[in-house]
Order: sequence, then C-alpha cells, then structure tokens
Amino acid sequence: MTARRLAVLLLLAFYAACLVFAPAGALPAHAALLPPSLAHPLGTDELGRDMLLALLQAGRSSLLVAGVTTAVALVLGLGAGVGAAIGPPLLDEVLMRLAEIVASLPVLLLAVLVAALFGGSAWNLALLLGLTRWPLLARILRAETQALLAREYLRAAWALGATPGHVALRHLVPNLAAPLLAGAGIVFGGAVLAEAALAFVGLGDPDAGSWGRMVAQGFAVMGLGWWVWLWPAAMLVLVSGLVAVAAAPPEQPASTPR
Repeated sequence: MTARRLAVLLLLAFYAACLVFAPAGALPAHAALLPPSLAHPLGTDELGRDMLLALLQAGRSSLLVAGVTTAVALVLGLGAGVGAAIGPPLLDEVLMRLAEIVASLPVLLLAVLVAALFGGSAWNLALLLGLTRWPLLARILRAETQALLAREYLRAAWALGATPGHVALRHLVPNLAAPLLAGAGIVFGGAVLAEAALAFVGLGDPDAGSWGRMVAQGFAVMGLGWWVWLWPAAMLVLVSGLVAVAAAPPEQPASTPR
C-alpha cells in the first residue's frame, strides 16, 4: 500500500470515527483538568469534558467545513480554469483578473463582516472560505488545460468540429484528475487551518466544536493542564500532514537506460 492510499484511508477512518463515536450536543461533565488515565485516555478539559470525545466532536465540525470549502472551490476553480483556457482571450483575461482580485481579499476581515451580518455559522464560514480559495485551483487548472490543448488528439478533436463543452467533458476533465487532487489537498488542508485560526480568535461557529477554539481555551489553563491545548494542536498537525501526503503527486517510475 502506498503512502497516499494509507493517508486517505486514515483520513476516512478518522472522519468515520468522528461521525460514529462523537455524541451530538453537549458532552457530559466530569472532574475538571484530570490528567490522561484509563478512564479518560486524553484527560479532561477545564469544563470536565472528556478530551477524546471533544476532539472527535470538533473534528467532525472542522472536517465538514473543510470538505464544503473544498467542494465549492473545486466547482468554481474547475469552471474558471477550464473556461479561461478554452474560451476567447477576453474571457481568459476577465477570469484571471477576477481570480487575482479574489485572491487578494483579506479573509479575516471578510469573516468578521460575514459573522456580523449573517452569523458565524459553520456553513457561512465554509462558503466564505470556498469563495475565496478557488483562484488557486483556477490558476493550476488553467495551466494544465493549456498544456493538454497542445496535444495532437485535442487538436484533432477541434479540427473535427468538437464543441468546447464536448472537449471539456470528454477530453479535459478526465485528464485533470491529478492536478485536481493536488489542488483539492492544498485547499482542504488550508481550510482546516483557516477554520482553526478563525475559531482561535473567536470568529468560528459558537455552537460547533473546533480544534482552534480548543487550543485557545487550552492556552488559558496551560499551567494547569498541558494536555488541554496539546491534543487539538497535535490533531491539526496530523490532519494537515495526512492531507499533504494524500494530495502529493505520485512518483514517476525511473526510466531504465538502454
């Protein structure tokens, strides 16, 4: 089994554990700041909640936000990237300038504005991140599509009268799987960290758990319970690393000299 497949399986297994074992609603309270033990393998936090259950509950929310963010960015990035590559020069110019504008927007300030106007729900945060993360995918897919358009079989398809939609769906999108996966991994990992950072400064969903909020709460009791901030910080590092491995391009076999 390759490292990429193992990383994907671990991510899926972790999310399945979040869905199955994390209870909905408020977690039961025990004695506060209990160190790791057999009864509580990761200890309890300052409110007496079991840290393992809290991590799973927060993981379910964080990974859902990252997944919705990635889906929105993939749809917009794929449409913009392929459309810019196969469309007329004016469309290419408009889409790329729009991508530059969106990429330059301050996400933190936009998050404050969205939270003030519409509330800091997880869905609002996911849509905000998705609507500001697609320019990266658009640039990657535009470059890959332009490289594909230079190939002989695509030139033949154009010469035979194929429409842009037929070329995009039949020839381009299937061959963009590898850059799509790599770009999706970048967006997914970035969304996990962005959601945690926004929750850390108090801009996340107040009704949903978050590893970022757990780290912020753990800093307040760092001298009393090191485990309160360490475990959510470790989960952020672990999930980001697994996403990076899962999205890494496959190694090309070395050519044998003749």
